[in-house]
Amino acid sequence: MKDPAFLFYPGDYLRDTQCLSETVQVSYDRIMCEHMRNICISKQQLKFFTKRLNPDELEELMMVLNEFNGGYQIHWVAESIAKRKLYSESRRKNRSNPKKDIIKISNTYDKHMENENENENEIEDKKEIIYPFDSGNFLKYWDYWKSFKKEQFKFIYKPIGEQGALKDLSELSKGKEKIAIKIIEQSICKGWKGFFEIKTNYENTDKYSDMKQEILNDMNNVS
Repeated sequence: MKDPAFLFYPGDYLRDTQCLSETVQVSYDRIMCEHMRNICISKQQLKFFTKRLNPDELEELMMVLNEFNGGYQIHWVAESIAKRKLYSESRRKNRSNPKKDIIKISNTYDKHMENENENENEIEDKKEIIYPFDSGNFLKYWDYWKSFKKEQFKFIYKPIGEQGALKDLSELSKGKEKIAIKIIEQSICKGWKGFFEIKTNYENTDKYSDMKQEILNDMNNVS
C-alpha cells in the first residue's frame, strides 16, 4: 500500500517556486503530486505536464528539476518521500516492542528538531550576506546557482564561502549585473562547479544564439 502523504517543507517549496510564473508553478505542483505515485517522472509524463508551456516557460521549470535515472525529480520532494518510507518501515518493525518504539519516536523527533534548528540558523546566516547587486532578478539567478550546486554536486554554501563566491562573481563581471547573470548561466549550462570569464563560443543553436549576442553586447559596454 502506497503512503498517502509526505512531509512538506515550505522553505524548499518557496525556494523553488518564488520566481516561477503562475503557469509554470501549476506544472511544478502537478509534478510534485505525481511523485506520490512515481518517484521519478518519465520524459513522457514530463511532456504531458508541460504541454501548455512555451519554450521559455519550459526552460524556467527545468531549472528547478533534477535529472535522475533517465527521468526527472523535484529533489526535495523525492527525498522527503524516501525518508518517510524508511520511517514507516521502521515503525512497522518496532510495533512488536512498544518501549523500543517510544525510544525510536523520541530519537526521530529530536533529530527533526535539530534539522529545524539548523534551517533557522541558515536563515539567520543569510541575513549577513552582502550581495553585489540587490535587484530581484540577480537574487533569482543566485538562488538558481545555489540550487544547481546542491543538486549536481551536493554542495551547500557556508556564509563565508557564499560571500567569497559573490565577491569573485562581482570581480569577473567587473561590477556589471547583466554580465554576472550571464556568468551564472554559463556555469549552469556547462555544468561547471565555479565561475569563469564569459566564453562566447557557445554552440550555434537557437537555445544559445540570443544569449551569445547579449553577452557580446554586454562585453562591449564594459569599460
